[in-house]
Amino acid sequence: MRCRVPTLLCALLVCSVVFGAVPAAGQQQTDGTHLEVQLEADGDAAWNVTTRIPIADGHERETFETFASDFEAGESGFDLGTDTFEQAATEASEASGREMSIASVRRESRIVNDTGADGETERYGVLRLSFTWESFARVGEERAIYVDDAFNTTDGTWLPGLGASQSLTIRAPPGYGGPTTSPVGAEDGDLHWEGPATFEPGYFSIVYHPVSTGPTEEEGEGSELPTALVGGAILLSLAALSLGVYLLVARRRGETATEDDEQPVAAGPDASEPSAPGTPPPGEKAGGDADGSAASAVEKADDEPDFELLSDEEQVEYLLEQSGGRMKQATIVKETGWSNAKVSQLLSSMADEDRVDKLRIGRENLISLPGEGVGDIESDTDDS
Repeated sequence: MRCRVPTLLCALLVCSVVFGAVPAAGQQQTDGTHLEVQLEADGDAAWNVTTRIPIADGHERETFETFASDFEAGESGFDLGTDTFEQAATEASEASGREMSIASVRRESRIVNDTGADGETERYGVLRLSFTWESFARVGEERAIYVDDAFNTTDGTWLPGLGASQSLTIRAPPGYGGPTTSPVGAEDGDLHWEGPATFEPGYFSIVYHPVSTGPTEEEGEGSELPTALVGGAILLSLAALSLGVYLLVARRRGETATEDDEQPVAAGPDASEPSAPGTPPPGEKAGGDADGSAASAVEKADDEPDFELLSDEEQVEYLLEQSGGRMKQATIVKETGWSNAKVSQLLSSMADEDRVDKLRIGRENLISLPGEGVGDIESDTDDS
């Protein structure tokens, strides 16, 4: 069966047909047509067919604007090769046995004023046809992309070449390197042809491979690296999860670990914030001895209990002892690292057992050891 696709070289130069094959007064001709093919990982290809038309004066501008309006509207005769590409896809489908189609057709036009280095301004009109050629490339094993049979028909090829003012660029799919097989050398991963050029049937044989795997004869060894990386990531995730569970359980049990064993300096009995757990007490007994010296505190440091081995209630009592017998509930939350709900429930239980006293002051609770005296606490609160 003969190829029914018109020669694309003529179809792409539709402007020459519209404005006249031979330039005459008031007529325009194309300054160049460029075909750009952006391959996608799924085998589709985004096509852009751009034609540039010089504009020398106001009359040519009016002529271009009239033509551009009809072009964007998609009127018959002003499709810049859409019918040709649709027919090419149909012919390629029959020859390859793969279903192909043209979709998402868009037409754009604009006028560009380009000022060169010499200060001269060049004005030209631009017509752009954009569409998606579905299943343009074949996707093989290991996600390899093959560009070949989409150019074939049952009677040769629908793209026999490029004219003197035409060019073609094929860009690699995202995530793929330059082609491992191609009829010309690649530039930054892209293939480019400038007319005049001739393409024989079967000329286009292009293969791309994903950057992550790469086309090698030692396919098994090439795939070990990604597998090892994935395995390592899984192990790290499991280790992080285990650590998170341990810290959560430890916090619920009141087992707060101080990073790098750093312990802050204990505050005095009149300070608004209590001393950190594990620091020497300022006095010799509960309630704090304001006259206790630093030397006596150091001497008794070895007798202090291991804070992490104390029960939740004992930790609270220890903190109160270190802060002079009383402290704010919010400070207990901060020092222990427990949640507000846990501290509130624990203090309520301790108050029921007469192990602590709670006094509501504004929006805060003041917690004290039994024997501190409500009057003393209220007086201290007023002074603050």
